[in-house]
Amino acid sequence: MKRVLALSIALALAGAVAPAPAQADAAALPAGITTQLPREVRPTHYEIRVEPHAESLTFDGSVRISVEVLQPTRQIVLNAADLEFAGARLVDARGRAREAGVAVDAEAQTASFAFGRALRPGRYVLELDYRGRIGTQANGLFALDYPTAEGRKRALYTQFENSDARRFVPSWDEPAHKATFDLTVVAPAGQTVVGNMPVAQERDLPGGRREVRFQRTPRMSTYLLFLGMGEFDRATVTGDNGTEIGVLTQKGKVEQARFALEASRDILREY
Repeated sequence: MKRVLALSIALALAGAVAPAPAQADAAALPAGITTQLPREVRPTHYEIRVEPHAESLTFDGSVRISVEVLQPTRQIVLNAADLEFAGARLVDARGRAREAGVAVDAEAQTASFAFGRALRPGRYVLELDYRGRIGTQANGLFALDYPTAEGRKRALYTQFENSDARRFVPSWDEPAHKATFDLTVVAPAGQTVVGNMPVAQERDLPGGRREVRFQRTPRMSTYLLFLGMGEFDRATVTGDNGTEIGVLTQKGKVEQARFALEASRDILREY
């Protein structure tokens, strides 16, 4: 089966190659690792759905985070920056849900979700609805405006390294906390949406919108998650062993991707 290498490049817009996600190491957080978050809870999987509103520089988001509670605790603390929460609840393995009280510490960039009684060790799903900001600098989800023959256009990208994924999704935004990710994006129907993985499913929505769901990522750190959306062209080349390498460019400038394509194919061969 053909393997796909997602090299998401906005050549002539951003001018940089998005790194491919690295495979993760062991599941547990080693005791010697420094962390600013409590160790009682760890994430295993994120199911994220976002709808950016490029003109107003805001986005709506929801996330279902599968977590393991390792020790009894009355609260779950994770990273969040410039996010407003509309709802929070925790679902246990039997499907029983309880509402959570939310407290945001803007200075510490954390959000705490408190429960009336202590959570027992086990598996849970933390469900959050929230709203965030689209920036104009390369932090979190940001907008990049550029001139074209048809006037100025706006594309959206993410830049999460080293600790700005928390501006996009409430998360354990530290490299040692690795998990898998399912990303779903609602975008204008005429735009291309790019993620770490190939597209798993697309469907049209009312109001000239399109929902794009990507395949599940490998286990990885939050800063490796990527989203790009805009009016792009795509060029591809097939490398050794049938690996497809793709490069995205501004509309009408796909030939400028030729060097990046050929260099990526050669680099992939060396590695």
